[in-house]
Amino acid sequence: NPTLEDREMFCEIHYMETTIVPDGIQKGYPTEINFALLNSRIIQMKDELLNIINRKTKSYYYDFALRVCNEIGQRKASNPMTIMGRYNTFKPGYYSSRGLDIISSVLSDLFLYTNVLTSDLAYPKSQIDYLLEVLVPETALRLISQDRGNIELEDARKIMEDSSSFEVKNIAYSYSDLPNIKNLKLLKD
Repeated sequence: NPTLEDREMFCEIHYMETTIVPDGIQKGYPTEINFALLNSRIIQMKDELLNIINRKTKSYYYDFALRVCNEIGQRKASNPMTIMGRYNTFKPGYYSSRGLDIISSVLSDLFLYTNVLTSDLAYPKSQIDYLLEVLVPETALRLISQDRGNIELEDARKIMEDSSSFEVKNIAYSYSDLPNIKNLKLLKD
C-alpha cells in the first residue's frame, strides 16, 4: 500500500503535469536546457559581470541586498535563515538547481578563486553571499534574456521570477523514487 509520503508525491506530480508544466510550456519556458553550453555562455558575460562588481553597471540584486542590509542590519541580513527567506528573489528561475550549481561554480572560478571579487567590492555582503545574491541572479537574467532573443533585463527578471515555480516543479522522477506507486506517468528529463 502507498504511504502518505507516496500519495503526497503523487499529488505533487499530478499537479505538475496538469498545471505547472503546461503553464510553463505555454509561456515558452524551455523544456530542455543544454547545460553543457552554460559554462561558455557565462564566461562570455565576464565583462558585464565585472562592471556590476565594479559598480559601473547598476544591479537590481545589489540594490536589493543593500536595501535589506540597511533595513535589518548587515549581520542579520547574512543569517542563513534570513537568506533562505529571500531565496525566491535571487534563484535562477527555470535554470533550476542544476543551473544554480553550474552558474555558481563558473562564477566562483571567474571571480572568487582569482580574488577579483574582493571583500571591499562585495561589501556589505561577504564575497560568497555577494556571488549568490547578486552575481548568480544577474547571470541568470542574462541567460534568460539570451534565451528569449535578447529581451530587456527587466523583462527577463519577470520571467525569472515567474518561472521559479516551473523550475521547482519540473523535476524528473524515476520509478525507483516511488516504489509503492504503480502506473504513474512520469515527467521526462
